[in-house]
Amino acid sequence: MERGKITVEEAKKAKLALQNDIDQKDKEVADLNEVLKQRDAKLAEAQKTQADLLRKQRELDDAKRELDLTVEKRVQEGLASTREQAKKEAEEASKLKVMEKDQIIVQCRSRLRN
Repeated sequence: MERGKITVEEAKKAKLALQNDIDQKDKEVADLNEVLKQRDAKLAEAQKTQADLLRKQRELDDAKRELDLTVEKRVQEGLASTREQAKKEAEEASKLKVMEKDQIIVQCRSRLRN
């Protein structure tokens, strides 16, 4: 009888020790799952931040290209108007020279007649 009682007691102790081990492992698993969950959340936040930064960089690049295009168009417009003005001034100067030469020719003819 004593031996049966000792066996039962030892079985209870073993079962209790095993249950304590299982409970401790369950707690460790739960703690590790919590750490994993926190890391997943941090990773998701970091990925969202990276995506936002990439989007903003793309928007900045687009805006810079648009600004460069606008500046280039304005420069071209300025060059076109400057060229047109220079052409008009050259034509005007040429007309004045022709008129001066015509005037000289008229004066020379007038002198020759006299």
